[in-house]
Amino acid sequence: HNNITIATKMMLLQPLLLLGSLLSHSQAARPLMLSTPQHAVASDTNAISQSINLDPDPFPEEDKTYTKYEHYPPYCSTPQEMEKRAIPPLDTNIQTQLVHVTALIRHGSRTPFSGAPSYKCWNGYWESPDTGVWNCDLLTYMSPPATTKEKGKEVDEHGNLLDEEPDFLFEKRYDALLSKQTTDGGLMESGNILNGTCQMGQLLARGYEQELSNGKHLRQAYFYDGDKTADEHAAADPRMRLWDLTKDDNSIPSHASQIGDPTKEMFQEPNLKYRADDEQRTLMSGQVLLRGLFGPELAATGDDETAVIKLHTADYTVDVLTPNGKVCPRVEELRNEAYESDEYKSWVQSSIEAKTTKSLMKDEMGIDEVPEVILDCMMTTICTDRNLPDALNDYDGTGGGNFEVVADFAVNNFTFPYKYNGGAYSKLGMGPLWLEIMSNILQIVDANHHPTSSSGMPPPKLALFSGHDTTLMPILATLGEQVWSGKDWSPYASMLQIEIHEVLDNDERYPSGYAFRLIYNGNVLTSKMDECAAAELCDVQVLVKQVMSFASEYEDVNCATKVQPTGESKMGEMKDVTVNLLSTPGGALTIIISMALGSVATYFIMRRRLRREYKYADTLTLAELSLSALDDDENDISRDVDRSRIESAVSSGIGLDENTIDENSLI
Repeated sequence: HNNITIATKMMLLQPLLLLGSLLSHSQAARPLMLSTPQHAVASDTNAISQSINLDPDPFPEEDKTYTKYEHYPPYCSTPQEMEKRAIPPLDTNIQTQLVHVTALIRHGSRTPFSGAPSYKCWNGYWESPDTGVWNCDLLTYMSPPATTKEKGKEVDEHGNLLDEEPDFLFEKRYDALLSKQTTDGGLMESGNILNGTCQMGQLLARGYEQELSNGKHLRQAYFYDGDKTADEHAAADPRMRLWDLTKDDNSIPSHASQIGDPTKEMFQEPNLKYRADDEQRTLMSGQVLLRGLFGPELAATGDDETAVIKLHTADYTVDVLTPNGKVCPRVEELRNEAYESDEYKSWVQSSIEAKTTKSLMKDEMGIDEVPEVILDCMMTTICTDRNLPDALNDYDGTGGGNFEVVADFAVNNFTFPYKYNGGAYSKLGMGPLWLEIMSNILQIVDANHHPTSSSGMPPPKLALFSGHDTTLMPILATLGEQVWSGKDWSPYASMLQIEIHEVLDNDERYPSGYAFRLIYNGNVLTSKMDECAAAELCDVQVLVKQVMSFASEYEDVNCATKVQPTGESKMGEMKDVTVNLLSTPGGALTIIISMALGSVATYFIMRRRLRREYKYADTLTLAELSLSALDDDENDISRDVDRSRIESAVSSGIGLDENTIDENSLI
């Protein structure tokens, strides 16, 4: 029971996903490390000891990673690469005070996001035990929902619900479909899609370390802890201290309205707002980052109390942390327009880059077409020290080898829609997320017109969004032509920060009284934004003007497509639905039942119609009977009205010609 208490006191969510290795990093208290199953061989790293281990390092094998290759692409985010991403100190003499930070991250290193046959890499990929079998040592722990306290004590004096702390955890293992094992317990075969103990797209131990580094970067930049804060850390500058641990009161006295709540723990709302989509790798990446950021404070929570951090998420299929063409069809249509453009067709058919890549694939790898997932195949392979095919095993960072030729083509091919036509796809696709981001910022910089949120809570000091590469790249694309080239993929554990600074001087360069700083993977990008030339800090009005023209919920913009779906596309959608149903438990039975019900309904409808036609047989000729059957639909006035409304919405709602995107019509 004591061990369980130590374990639960480090929990970040309730209910939660918790890393087994999460239990070992605290300097204030070192919980006992739980053992790993024998079959979890070190395909990633030996994340958890086979026995109880008091070593504060949860990954004793981590030093053996990133040793297979002499060079690794920045995409891999090696420890050396992560070290370069420290948040730089302010390089200006302007008197300011940091009041808010929004941080957006990409998850850390992961397994392939899909399996065979859709995930096609190169010949022999899935047949090789080196690339076709994925075993994970990084375990997931879950707590059961808490139970309420005894009757009569369900709420505290403030009316807040009181919960019992969970007194046990579940260790989640992807081993239920193991079919064969070696005599020493090593895994040979599994019924899982990745043929081992990993789930698709699962965070790896390397990803854990990457996000832990991100948390430490944030702490060093925004937490002042007296002598523990090094001179080179940004927080050594009083202007950068979002939290000063040497003070009891961390409110911002110079600010007119409240930001956060100094009476609450710094990892509690409204000081922190944590947002992620409902994917294992994003949920866990955010949790690990927060552990690196708030580790000592979480460890200081008493043994009789569980630290709880609220997570805000949604159903993945309708979430908005990436452009969602399923919810807003116009988003997908803008993407398709980019790929159907003359500019794209000319590049993909005639450019030297495209011709070289296609020739390499065919001549040296025996593949007729460049696989859609080739970039992910290459990066998940090299970044986990697995064997690349000989034709691609030449990465040296100079840009001349086959690896980089293929990778550059794959990046440019995928990211093309993000910046095409002024970034229309990115702006519409990321509008809802920008609205979430700016709802926090506007409460601070324009409190008169954007009062406290409907929840009644003040804006947070720190807002963390845990997403994907397809979150960060389109976000960057919306910030202006020079901010992001469109040719650089967001590496594992990439991080974008938007800092909001209150300007204490009466400086005409900052008429709003607030400035922002834009930082991406340790590099200040503010000066690359329009109207922020050569400035590390730029008036916040520039940011508001840049993004608020398209920051909007999908429901508040015209998401209708310009072109009505064709019969072929409708059949494609029906096919996709059928495939998805068949891949789910009971899907085949659902289809059979639906077909049976449809047949019965069709029988009765046709029977009714034939009876109606038969009734008029004595007075109508065959030709008249045929015409009357058509009139049954043609004379339906309500149907005509509905059709006209749809046509009107499609034809006039966008207001575009064939070659130009009118961004105002997307708002």
